[in-house]
Amino acid sequence: MDRQKKMTMKTRLLISLLKLTCFPELPSKPQKGKFYRIPLPGYKSANGDITHGSIRIGTENKVIVMFHGGGVSWDEYMAARPTSTYEESEGQRFYASDSEFVGDIVTGHGVAGGKKENPFHSWSVISILYNTGDFHVGQNDFPYRDLDGKDAVLHHHGYKNYRAVMKEALKWIGDEPEKLLVTGFSAGGFGAALLADDVMSLFPKCQDVICYPDSCFMLYGDWRKAAEKVWKAPSDIYQCLHSNNITLDSLAALKQKHGEKVKILFSCSIRDFELSKYWNYVDSGKLVTDRETGKRFQRDLEEMCRLLKEKIPDVGIYIFDTPVSGKGMETLAEQGLTMHCIGLARAAEQQRTEGKTVVEWVWNAVNDKTECIGLKLLKKA
Repeated sequence: MDRQKKMTMKTRLLISLLKLTCFPELPSKPQKGKFYRIPLPGYKSANGDITHGSIRIGTENKVIVMFHGGGVSWDEYMAARPTSTYEESEGQRFYASDSEFVGDIVTGHGVAGGKKENPFHSWSVISILYNTGDFHVGQNDFPYRDLDGKDAVLHHHGYKNYRAVMKEALKWIGDEPEKLLVTGFSAGGFGAALLADDVMSLFPKCQDVICYPDSCFMLYGDWRKAAEKVWKAPSDIYQCLHSNNITLDSLAALKQKHGEKVKILFSCSIRDFELSKYWNYVDSGKLVTDRETGKRFQRDLEEMCRLLKEKIPDVGIYIFDTPVSGKGMETLAEQGLTMHCIGLARAAEQQRTEGKTVVEWVWNAVNDKTECIGLKLLKKA
């Protein structure tokens, strides 16, 4: 048996074990406090696989709308090289919240966790999986050539899928929560920033909203073109995009429109090893990172925080410097690169900056105390 077959068998065994953690399908009489899948027949992931959402019906009339992350595609080159959590001989998987099981594993940690120590554990959660490569805003079938030179189509259906999940979820939790937290991590953080206004339109009577995108800072000169031409997002979503900073543009527009009705939060690590790869990609076409790229990311992140505070004076910021860790990450750690995502990870309840966890920081903002934490870390060499 060759090495490839051995790896395939090992991967299949891992997948089989992980599938045991999948949420059950939403029944006619769901239990409160338990996660269920929302099936979406007819709705597609990037490569045409079926997709789904998930929901936890809480015991309080408060709601978290959570956008998952996992890569992006804004041109044909990236479409042919999708982010994937695993490989298998039968075909290529697209983007990290794979429609079969990965999204279920990620859901339920950090701010959305179900432990009683988490102050959000009694809130309802609507979980939007990510498998479309479009920051959750797409409505397009994008043609490209795959690595074998064959014609292919990437289904940028993120907006369609998100709206389908929301339609079903609102049947169970209603549209009049006392508080609403719109959050997301990585690509889902961009989604939270871009779609917070759209989410708010589904809860028109809610006057207490927090928008918290985590680890979503990426500079690119053609965001509007990507949103309009490649993803074909709704025009009211991309019309605010006018710079190379999609997150800043989106959050500034959100605050300008809604004022005190919405509180804005943002978190990121100082030399994010995943996000810094895109600094090299934009400059050189190579999706890799190193020590120098991490330093450039840190300098740009410091400027991002300055601009956030300038445009949104009451913004809450949480900067952390947790080293990247894990098997195969040793070289990245040696180069001083740092963790990607914290708000919806186990680290949200454990890692501390200036004595506070991310969960505590978000909870303070929910209770009208927004804070800027860890900014001095950006000054470190």
